Amino acid sequence: MNNYTLYVDNNCSSCKKIQHFISENNITVNTVNIDEESYELPFAIMIIPALVKDNKLLAYGPDITPLLIESEL
Repeated sequence: MNNYTLYVDNNCSSCKKIQHFISENNITVNTVNIDEESYELPFAIMIIPALVKDNKLLAYGPDITPLLIESEL
């Protein structure tokens, strides 16, 4: 597992696209739906989807895809 966490919500079309990409490419990522689950981070999530590793924001939106591909290599 790559230890990435993807933060999404229920009404985000970009979130759905990233989740579809993850599913189609069999990438393992912990996913937290901020509308349905509690979470703790040392910063506020201002844009979703947001990709986090070790409590650091790595990317958001379409910038997530290249990092996920890289993590699987």
